[in-house]
Amino acid sequence: MGLFGGKRALEVVKEYSKDGRPIKGKVAVVTGANNGAGFETAHALAVAGARVILAGRRLDAIKEAIRSIQDKLGNAENAGSVEMIPDVPLDLEDLQNVRNYAKEFQKLGCPLHLLVLNAGVMAQPFRLSPQGHESTWAINHLGHFLLCQLLMDKLRASQPARVICVSSELHRSAPNPDQEFSNWTHPEKYSWMEAYGASKLSNILMAKELARRFHDQKLDIIAVSLHPGVGPTGLAKEGLSGVLIGLYRAIGGMILFSHEQLAATSTFCCVAPPSSLVPGEYYARCAVMKTSHPLAEDAEKAEQLWKKSEELTKEFSAPLN
Repeated sequence: MGLFGGKRALEVVKEYSKDGRPIKGKVAVVTGANNGAGFETAHALAVAGARVILAGRRLDAIKEAIRSIQDKLGNAENAGSVEMIPDVPLDLEDLQNVRNYAKEFQKLGCPLHLLVLNAGVMAQPFRLSPQGHESTWAINHLGHFLLCQLLMDKLRASQPARVICVSSELHRSAPNPDQEFSNWTHPEKYSWMEAYGASKLSNILMAKELARRFHDQKLDIIAVSLHPGVGPTGLAKEGLSGVLIGLYRAIGGMILFSHEQLAATSTFCCVAPPSSLVPGEYYARCAVMKTSHPLAEDAEKAEQLWKKSEELTKEFSAPLN
């Protein structure tokens, strides 16, 4: 039987709300917020006073998540709010849909202070996205990359702001440095574990390159990546969770987290003071953690990935205005 440990998201909110609520009135977008860690992150940010916009592919699931969080919030003093863009799904696999979502967000006329890139899939059979990219990498990285690019003007106008890239310790399963680590297009070469690892490595490299660019441009925007922990997951196909938890144990993850605990580090990266965060770093258990792949600290590879991602999304990345 697994052990349970680690802070819960609401405990993190309480810890960083002793001298006020640092994100009260801030606007947050959380992708993949209909269940699991994404749901608990959205709930925690709302408790902390933020206006939280839940984004996801299944509108019925997002609506149910909003009702559930609203019930939890009740009439709590100083609580924020939860909402969605009405009738607008976010399907990260389809870059045209990502652009449509960003356009609809733009129409809200609100700032954007916290962009939590949480959504993801794993253990998927090989398939290509509508634009011809391997689907796991398209959903976990490329769609999030485009969403961030399209909302960049909002982030700039809303400074101070933050971009939180939810990765995984399974980034270590990405192919070796001498292999291409992204965007398989040939099923005979496909490994779902390597595909997932590559997408999670891409999340880390994206955060590092974002942090470098924000620093060079003297922007008050913090970008970090994180490992949420090990626990029951909705990322994989039904029936695989037990196998995947066993796999996590085999590679060193011996502590199983609840959904509330899986959301703690994402919440920390949103509510902790800037002095508690190191831009571009990889976090776990609300602290900096050493990465587990030789490419994860490679600044040149991060820049290469950025340029490749720009090239693959250029058809959809024209300014929204």
